This record gives sequence, C-alpha cells and structure tokens, in this order.
Amino acid sequence: METEITSHLQQLEEYLRLTLSTARNLEPAQFHQQPEAGSWSYCQVMEHILQSETGTLGYMLKKSSSGWDTLEDEGEEHESKGKALRERLQSNEKYKAPAILTDPPNTTSVATFEQEWPALRERLTAFVHAVEPHHYRKLVFKQPLAGMLTLPSTTAFLAHHFQHHMPQFETILQHL
Repeated sequence: METEITSHLQQLEEYLRLTLSTARNLEPAQFHQQPEAGSWSYCQVMEHILQSETGTLGYMLKKSSSGWDTLEDEGEEHESKGKALRERLQSNEKYKAPAILTDPPNTTSVATFEQEWPALRERLTAFVHAVEPHHYRKLVFKQPLAGMLTLPSTTAFLAHHFQHHMPQFETILQHL
C-alpha cells in the first residue's frame, strides 16, 4: 500500500513537471488563450487541478485533525466507489467539474504556479508520509462523486485526475 501511495505521488510530480515545463514555453497570451468559446485555456486547466489538489489536502487535514482513530474504516461500498471513480477518470469521457469547484478565472501566472504548486506538493507529501500505515483504510476525503475515500484511494484519485487532464492540455496546445 505504501508503495502504491508513493507511486501516485511520483506520478503527480511527473505530471506537474511536464505541465510546468510546457507552460514556461508559452507566451502569456497563449497560456491564457481559450481554443474555443466556452473551453478552458492551459491556465484554466492548471487552475482547476491546483484548486482540486488544494481542496483535497485541506479536507484531509480538517477530517484527520481530531485523530485518525476517530475516522470510519473503509467498507466494500467505499472501495468499489473509489475503483469506479478511477475507471471513470481513465476513460476518454468529458465531465463537468463538480459544483464545489469554482470556474477557473484564467488569471494565474506561470510564476505563481511555479511558486504555489510545489509548496502545496510539499505539504501534501508531508501529510501523506506522516500517516501511519495502519490508518490507510480510514476514510479521510469526501470526493464529490465517489463519496468517502481512504488515503490510498485519494492519492490514486489525484494522480488519475491529473492524468485525465493531460489530453486536454495536448488539445489546447494543438489549437495554439
């Protein structure tokens, strides 16, 4: 399980590295350009993912603040919903962002992402590594579509969520 979580964190780092590397090579106008009316820019996709990761960590910090032993254990229902979420994110289907997330404003600079995202990842990594393995089956994050998830399911969600948006980045770049 620990290896699985570490793998998810490594995937997140690789996706971020690739995304920031590409963003650095775009002109500001390109970075904020929406390929079509109503579609997101490269910046907006990054804002969406960053907002999702920020909210996820915030929820886990708050949920676990009373102690891991107070959290409910995962049941079969939770496990199957987490699996269904991962499968959904691995599909090519397009989904509307959950209502809990605000529309990305398309205002963040690459420099801001380069500063804020690594700092968030440091906090996320520190949080994850501080969790004792016997707490991995505790329900710590409420994903809007799947419901309550464990730490391994949450890190899998984050990695699959970022991966789900990688083709969107490619499509945006093709339209520039």
